[in-house]
Amino acid sequence: MPPSANDIAVDVASCLNSRDEALARRLIYRFIEYFDRADLVHRQRMVSTRPVATGDVKFDALLAATVEFACVRHDQVIPDWVAAPEYFLDEFWFVSGLRSLEADALQHSPISYSRRAIFLHRDSLTYA
Repeated sequence: MPPSANDIAVDVASCLNSRDEALARRLIYRFIEYFDRADLVHRQRMVSTRPVATGDVKFDALLAATVEFACVRHDQVIPDWVAAPEYFLDEFWFVSGLRSLEADALQHSPISYSRRAIFLHRDSLTYA
């Protein structure tokens, strides 16, 4: 059974407690792969419950953006919880941390991320 957004949030919180932000990001991005491979019933279960807080507002917003992105990609109803104010950042977050990629991230970040002030390289959302 594929992990839910809440399962991912629990794992991300553990990574953040261990100061492993890179793994935390990968776990969130991997949600897209799980969602892509799941059937409709599992997809609905994966996003229906609001996840626990990860302990970092940036990662909470990143997870909400990823859930929204996955739902839009599959023409599935987006859960209401992703629109809560706590899933939007007050300051821009360039996820890569590389200044040289900021212009590209501003231009190419999917709307589910950019509307939350999260900017990333679109390749971050692909998997092999």
